[in-house]
Amino acid sequence: MKFLKRALVASFAALALSVGPAVSAEAASTKFDVTKLSASSIVVSSDGCKYVDVYMKHKKTNSKYWDVDVDITRNGSWVDSVWFSDSGNTSRTHTYICPWYDGLGKYVLGPSSVSADSWDFDDSYYRTDYTKGSFYVRGKSYASLSSKRKGRTVTLTSSTKVYHPEHYGKIKYSPKVKFQVKSGSKWKTLKTVSAKKGKATYKVKSKSKRYYRVTFSQVSWATGATSKSVKR
Repeated sequence: MKFLKRALVASFAALALSVGPAVSAEAASTKFDVTKLSASSIVVSSDGCKYVDVYMKHKKTNSKYWDVDVDITRNGSWVDSVWFSDSGNTSRTHTYICPWYDGLGKYVLGPSSVSADSWDFDDSYYRTDYTKGSFYVRGKSYASLSSKRKGRTVTLTSSTKVYHPEHYGKIKYSPKVKFQVKSGSKWKTLKTVSAKKGKATYKVKSKSKRYYRVTFSQVSWATGATSKSVKR
C-alpha cells in the first residue's frame, strides 16, 4: 500500500511538472488590444486644412515594443492613417483633414494593424484590431429671421446658410427649422417647417408684440444654428 501511494505521488508530481511550464508560457504570451479610438470633431467656417487630435486606449500583456496603424475613412474611402507606438504617440496623435478635398461628415477610425513584441523578441504578435471610433467635420451654419406685421398677422421668414468648403463659401441650406415664440423665460415651438432654397415662412396670429426666433439642429455634416430674436 505504501508503495502504491508513493507511485501515485510521483505520477502527480510528474504531471504537475509537465503542465506547469505550459501554463506559464501561456500567461507570458504577447498580447495587445486597442480598447478605444476617439477624436475631436471640428467645425469649419473658412478655407484651409485642419489638425484633428486622435486618441487611443489599449491594454497589453508582455508587449514591450509595439505599434498601431489606424485607418481613417469617410464613406468607405481611405483618407489617412495615424500611427501610435511605444516610442512616441502612445495615446495621442493627430491627422490633417482638408475639408475642401476630403469632404464634410462622419469620419471612421479603425480597423487598425497591430504588431507587438516581447521584451526579448521571443514572442511576436500581429493582428487586425476591429475596434472603431469616429469624429465629425461639420460646416458652420447660420440662421436669420425677418418679420412683418399686418393687423394681427405676423409673417416670419427665415434665411439659412451653411459654410461649404467645396464651394469655398456660404451656400443656401434647407434644414427643418423651428419657428419659436418666447413664453415667459422659455421658448415654445410654434411650427417646424422644411426650408426650401434656404428660406422658410410661417404666419402667426398675435394681438400683442412678442419675441420670435428660428432654430434648427445639427446633422452629420452641418452644425445647428439659432437666429437672433425679433420683436413684432
